[in-house]
Order: sequence, then structure tokens, then C-alpha cells
Amino acid sequence: MSRLELHVAENPALQRILLELRDEHTEPWRFRELLRLAGILLGYEAARFLPSRRDTVRTPLGATASAVRVADEELVVVAVLRAAAPMAMGLLELYPRAVLGFAAATRLEDTGRQQEGRLVFDVEVPYWRVPPVKDKTVIAVDPMLATGSTLSRIVARLEREGAKRIVVVSLIATREGLETLREAVKGEIAVVVGAVDPELNEKGFIVPGLGDAGDRSFGEA
Repeated sequence: MSRLELHVAENPALQRILLELRDEHTEPWRFRELLRLAGILLGYEAARFLPSRRDTVRTPLGATASAVRVADEELVVVAVLRAAAPMAMGLLELYPRAVLGFAAATRLEDTGRQQEGRLVFDVEVPYWRVPPVKDKTVIAVDPMLATGSTLSRIVARLEREGAKRIVVVSLIATREGLETLREAVKGEIAVVVGAVDPELNEKGFIVPGLGDAGDRSFGEA
């Protein structure tokens, strides 16, 4: 049985960003910038699940100081295209030594069906350009964890390719999507989100949500 550890980031700075992202009047340029900022703040929250190391430096006063930092040289960030690209850029500002990969996933809308009381879809992954993840910690980024169908496919492949630890970073999730993801993976994963919204509509969109993050980022909403 897999185990999913959920962390909801209730920091007011992030919640202000999330509220502006939800606003139907937020313009695409601003939406992209907010996604980048959200990536930084959610990446900060995700640090509790990431590998760390202690580094020591010599100060200008001839003394030494040490601190524990995230071992970002051991990280692979995987952005689910296209909506996750701005969030991934924010994560890389926080963890600049990490490497970046991309996966394009398409939810097949005509395959929606109820499975154990939850709405699920078939998903195609036509593009996968991800650095080697064997024995690495992977941050999988997708703004919306709605039905969980897409991230289940992505995380399952990362597991097959030998990822040591997987952390999912999303803006908004649903309980349905989290349960679908939990059942789909074999190991232990952590999920860091800004909010868990109460429901999905009949098309599998999160309500109240924020709409289609990809369309809103790139001016197609």
C-alpha cells in the first residue's frame, strides 16, 4: 500500500497569490508572474521533504559558520507542460543547481468515467524529455491536481525509472485527485499544495479552482 503525505501551505503570502490567480480578471502576463512566485513559495514549503546537507564557510572575520541547506544538486524538477513551466522557473530560482525536465500530458476528454466513485480519464504522454532520475529526488510540478489522472501517469513513470523520492507540487488539489494519485503509486510520495478545493465539475475541472491554468497563462482563456 502506498503512502501519500499531504502538506497544505497556509502561508498568507502564498494565499494572497492564490487568490489573485483565482480572479477571473487577472491578465495572462500577471498570471504567469504569479505562477512563478507561487513556484518559489511552494518550493520553500517543499523543502521539508527534500534531501539536505550541512555546508560550512569561512566568514570575513576569520571564523566559520555552518548551516543545513537543500541539496539541490540532487534534484530533478519535472514540469508538466505547458501550464507548469512558470512554476518550474520559480522553483529553479530557489534551487538553481537542480536540473529540469519536461513532460507533455494530454487528458483524453472523451474517456471520462467513474471509477470507485471518482472521475478519472485516460492520459497520453506524447513528449518526455526528463534527465535520468534513478536514485534522485524528483519534484513533479503541475498547477492543478484535479482528477489525479495526469499526475498518476507522470509519477508512475518516475517510479519505474528509479526515482528515490517524489514530491508533487501543485497550486490546488481535490480529495478525489489525491486519492487517485495515492492508489496509483507504489511507494511513498509527498504532495505540497496551496489549497484543497471541495469538488470537481462534470468536466473534471476544480471548483472553485482558477480555470485552465495553461490557457490563462498563455492568453487562450
